[in-house]
Amino acid sequence: MVIVLLMVMAMAVIVGAFSFSMKVESRLAFQTDASGELNWLGLSALEHAKWFMAQEQRMPGAQGYTGLNQRWAGGPGPKDLVEDPLEGVSLTDVTIGEGKVSIRIIDQERKLNINQVDVRQLETALNRTGSAGESAEALAAALTDWRDSDEFVTPGGGAESAYYLGQDPPYRAKNGPIDEIHELLKVKGITPVQFFGGTVSGGRRTASLRTQASTDVVGLVDLFCAISNGRVNVNTAPEAVLEVALHGDSTLAHHILQTRAGPDGIDGTEDDEPAKNDADIGRLLGPVPAGQVGAQGRFTALSTTFEVQIEAVLGRSHARYTALIQRRGIRDYTTLVFRPE
Repeated sequence: MVIVLLMVMAMAVIVGAFSFSMKVESRLAFQTDASGELNWLGLSALEHAKWFMAQEQRMPGAQGYTGLNQRWAGGPGPKDLVEDPLEGVSLTDVTIGEGKVSIRIIDQERKLNINQVDVRQLETALNRTGSAGESAEALAAALTDWRDSDEFVTPGGGAESAYYLGQDPPYRAKNGPIDEIHELLKVKGITPVQFFGGTVSGGRRTASLRTQASTDVVGLVDLFCAISNGRVNVNTAPEAVLEVALHGDSTLAHHILQTRAGPDGIDGTEDDEPAKNDADIGRLLGPVPAGQVGAQGRFTALSTTFEVQIEAVLGRSHARYTALIQRRGIRDYTTLVFRPE
């Protein structure tokens, strides 16, 4: 009797395992079958994001600036608009055919362009990552060698392919501009802790750069991007980025943040007072200290490069995509990158 019971239990375990395996296999097969449709959903979501931004740019007074109070960024948009082309239009749970998509748009000009950063900004950035003991000059030399087109080592800490070929696994210096910010992890002297700010999840992290204070410890990924128009958007950059752009002037960075946020002191609300064009940037800067002469030239009020994060759902299947688009006119958006995550 005991043997029979053991055999019944064993058979039950085998049947259960087989049933679970079949369920997993069928789910994987369904996901594979749906991958093509999910890709089209992702591409459709990208076109919806482009259309959404083009419509917002056509609104009165919106052509000269990009700000967190606008709808693409999750803000309330303009008040008292007679004709609102985006009334009732959302970027969340958008139905497309039999699927749904949710979209998040992040301008790249809220960060500094790593291909144009100077040594003082690198030094401030290293301080913000908690790496004050590291040499900004050595890192600048290593970045120079990674981006230049030759194999001559820059004095003071540079490294070319001869150094990188000795790593495990070996690789060569890029010898060209950085076009994806995670390339920094390959550059001599940059550690994952510096890059991610001490928090690494799955080897990648996307920062939410909205309200980072000047006292927060951040990573280089929070401060720099690889593709942008080269200037920092004074309306969207978090305090940490403003401080780095201003070579460590935390007082002026805080002043900019508070001025643009309006009376309630919160970014992305109806009472925001962003710079409406590049000529209006001086209002946010206020009386510029002697050490910040020329600071206005580092900033812009209008972003032109945007990361679009997409989540597509089709039945039980889902996928995530990241795109990079560039605005070349009110209705002209070019896709630079579209990839699954």
